[in-house]
Amino acid sequence: MAIGDIIVSLDIGASKTAAVVGQVNKFGEIEVVGHGLADSSGIKKGKILNNEPVAKSIVRAITEAEETSGLYINSAYVNIKGISTRIEKIRFKGDVERPDDGLSYNDINKMIETINLGLRKNDNEQIVSIVPTKFNVNDRDYKEEPIGAFAKYFIMDADVVIADKQTIESIEEVMRLAELKIDGYVLETFANSNVVLMPEEKEMGVLMLDIGAAHTEISVYKNSNLEFNTTLPVGGDHITSDIAISLNIGLDEAEKLKRQYNLAIEAMITNNHDVKLNTKKTLEDKEDIVTCSDIVKIIEARVKEVYQITRKIMAENNLIGKVECVVLTGQGFSNIGGTEELAVLTLKINQVRTCSPKLINVIKPQHALAYGMLKYISTMGLGKDVNSDVEIVEEPSFKDRIIGIFSKAKEKINSIQKKESQESEE
Repeated sequence: MAIGDIIVSLDIGASKTAAVVGQVNKFGEIEVVGHGLADSSGIKKGKILNNEPVAKSIVRAITEAEETSGLYINSAYVNIKGISTRIEKIRFKGDVERPDDGLSYNDINKMIETINLGLRKNDNEQIVSIVPTKFNVNDRDYKEEPIGAFAKYFIMDADVVIADKQTIESIEEVMRLAELKIDGYVLETFANSNVVLMPEEKEMGVLMLDIGAAHTEISVYKNSNLEFNTTLPVGGDHITSDIAISLNIGLDEAEKLKRQYNLAIEAMITNNHDVKLNTKKTLEDKEDIVTCSDIVKIIEARVKEVYQITRKIMAENNLIGKVECVVLTGQGFSNIGGTEELAVLTLKINQVRTCSPKLINVIKPQHALAYGMLKYISTMGLGKDVNSDVEIVEEPSFKDRIIGIFSKAKEKINSIQKKESQESEE
């Protein structure tokens, strides 16, 4: 990684696609120089079910990022969800090619290549990332690459991210339709931890619960490394569904009630007034009436269930004694009061905080994961080229540049529709 390197990250989600363009400054930090956001559909339960709308969403997000950055973007790093992956912790021993010159980045990259080619995995799996976590040279441990250390061999601990091959093939297909190359994959927990967790939390032991609309990502960090990661198929949308089913109302009304009576602890209600429900079928039907506590009880039950399952998973994996604090993030529980207090009571961990990333002014909260991806990639880029494939737009007038970018986007979207039409005919 060098000054001026440009990295493009792409967060492909169920409801939105976010793109962020970053450039490495003279201090080795990432500066945001472009960003894009587009509505998305075609993804359910973490799986791409319809390629065309996902590819169109990618094109629109990238087009906006091109407009704001003044670049033509040909490649990007892509997010991958924990529900589609598993992590295998490994330790490998490798030779130093030139002991008299010391350990080099070439030695480390060769070991990573050896792991990538030689590690056993199932036929339906694919290695997408190898993340070094610790090095040992001459019986001394290092967290960073001990480049230049004199030794005949070295030992490397690493987290190997192994993904479901079908998921990877689906991502590759929508990126192909969007006419973009893939620079690499970033596991979402690595990206999120770079934005929402403080270094001291990762060191002392932290449980990060990233609660989205449909899933909850459970991650435990200890000694600055990822200790555990898994995904629950439960999120904020399940609260909406619970309210709709329990009160026999539509999802839209249930969502409004969830936002209006957004408490996770019944005891926190100050005025338990009546609430009229729009459930009447005919003019003669009476309006159903419930109380605030009836709604809050439903919210509390689901939030508590997430915490109880998390506590059980932690106990089963001997993690309880390793965690000293909890960080709640994600949009699923973000507007619900009492989630921190209920977490303390249920998880039995006293330090709990909620983190809603507030980034620099040009970025919306929806860009948080994509921004975290940039930060993560910049820390992993030592000794290798992390540049995305971009082209600097020559100095046309602003109007000409915008026309050119959107013409390119329109051509891509038309191309996607044409390809999908031809494939469906075949």
